[in-house]
Order: sequence, then structure tokens, then C-alpha cells
Amino acid sequence: MVPGRSLHRLASLICSTKSLERVVEPAIADLQKEYDGHAASHFLRRVWVLFRGYSAILRVMAVCALGVSVASDEERNGLVRTFAWSLTFMIAAAALLMLPPLWLGEPGFGSTRHLIQLTPQAVPLAIPLGLAFGIAFGLAGCAVTRAMAKAILLVAVAAALVSFVILAWVMPAANQAFRTEWARSQGYEGTPQKGSNEMTISELRREIELAAAQGDARNVHHRSWSLHMRYALPLASVVLGGFLLALRGRSRAIRALVAFITCGFYWVLLVSGEASSGYDRHLSEIAAAWLPNVVLLTVTLVIVSSRRRGFLITQGQG
Repeated sequence: MVPGRSLHRLASLICSTKSLERVVEPAIADLQKEYDGHAASHFLRRVWVLFRGYSAILRVMAVCALGVSVASDEERNGLVRTFAWSLTFMIAAAALLMLPPLWLGEPGFGSTRHLIQLTPQAVPLAIPLGLAFGIAFGLAGCAVTRAMAKAILLVAVAAALVSFVILAWVMPAANQAFRTEWARSQGYEGTPQKGSNEMTISELRREIELAAAQGDARNVHHRSWSLHMRYALPLASVVLGGFLLALRGRSRAIRALVAFITCGFYWVLLVSGEASSGYDRHLSEIAAAWLPNVVLLTVTLVIVSSRRRGFLITQGQG
């Protein structure tokens, strides 16, 4: 694993050549050097190095996006509010998602180490939720310009890349470490067998091939669903963000309600798709995993297309 490659590609599209060479590339080089220096360290230390490095790079990219795209103070203030609300909701959502596993533990089973182990499983879910409600609250009362929408979508893409890295490599190791400590707190010795959420993408592919060779259709379905979710779930940030940006309305209450309904609709599609997929069901695992993204993206494109067509008709009549 070489951290920073995907972010470098994205930064080359967002930042100027000068900013890329003087700021972003040195930050990525520092991240890679520090990560290599902790190759033999405990995985929690490596997770912290990745989190700190990616956060620094994303901040630089956000500054580049705002500096290049945003012209007026009103636009800049709207974006600052949006990102501030998004970060607030992300932290709150992540905290709520980490509470149930901690409640199951024995007294004292909630140290800083356990919180760090639980964070990777909560962050990929908290990011799209936080961004959706951040857009709803941050953009209330102001007109969304094309420059603002572009900056928000660029940040959503960067967030999707971070989510993918976490789901692909960080979460499996963190989940397994938490499950191991939980088992030991219950008096069990040894290391628990890995489940789908504790496997990397390569391990999931290997398990799918093995299960298919053994004719274990149920295991193939279970592993395949988990594999395709690693690719589909990160894009929820882009899909939810794009959908909420396409909607009009300045009332904060209405926008918050729409964000809540949209996130709930996404979850319903996800659960329905999983229930309808499998070896004896109607949908394939890949279709079920991508169903929420495809549906919301289609609706967003219809809204944008209808609005543009109405604008062209108005212009023609004028």
C-alpha cells in the first residue's frame, strides 16, 4: 500500500501546478515517509499516521478548491458554514455509531485504544451523513452558485476517496483488533476468526473464490455483498451531496427534513437491495450494492435536466 496516490490524482485536478508542486506533493511525500517509518509499528500507530496525513492533505486541497473557484464573500461564507456543519454532524454521527459496541463491553471497556479501534467502522458512514446535513444546514438561506456546487462536490469526492481507503484497509485491521480484545475480556483465548468486515479486499476476493470452488453459494453471496459495498458505499458522499445540491429551497427546517428523508431512503434501498440479492433472489450482489447510488443519481440527473430544460424554454420565450 502506497498512501496518497489517489489524492495526488485528485489534487492535480483541483489545485494549480504551483500549489501541487509546492504544497500538496511535499505533504504526500511526508505522509509516505512517515508511514514507511512506522511499517513495523502497531497498526493503531499506522492508522493515526494515515489519518493525520490524509487530514492535512485534504485541508490543503479544500483551500485550493476554495481559492480557485470562489469569488465572492457570500459564496465563501456559505461554503465555510457548510463545511463547519458537515464536520459537526460527522463527529456527532461517528460518536453515535460507536456507542453500541462500547455499551456491550465490561466496565472499563471503553479506553482511548478502543475508541480508536471503533473509529474506522464509524467514519465511512458518518461522512455521507455529515455532508448531507452539512449541506442542508450550511446552504440554508443562500443561493447555491455553480462555483459553490463545484467546490462542495470536489470535497465530496475527496471524502469518498478517504472512505474507500478506510473501508479497504484500515477498518478490517481495526475491527479485528477490537474483536480480539473483546473476546479476551470475555475470557476467550486466541484470535477470533475473521468475518467479512475484518477482511481486506484481497482477502474477500480469495474467500469468494474458495467458497465458489466448494459450491458454498451462501458464503459467496455474503462475501460478494461485503466486497461490492467497499466500492459503492464511499460514493454515497458524492451521490447524497449532489442530490441535495440539486434541490431548491432556502428554509433550514425543510432542507434538514429533506436530508433526513434522503438518508433514510438511501438506507431503505440498501437494506432492500441486500434482502433481494443472493443466489436464490432477483438481484446480483453488485446490483444490490449499487442500487441506492444509481437511483439517487438518476433522480438528481432528472431534476437537473428538467431545471435546465425549463430555463431554456423561458429564455426562448423571452
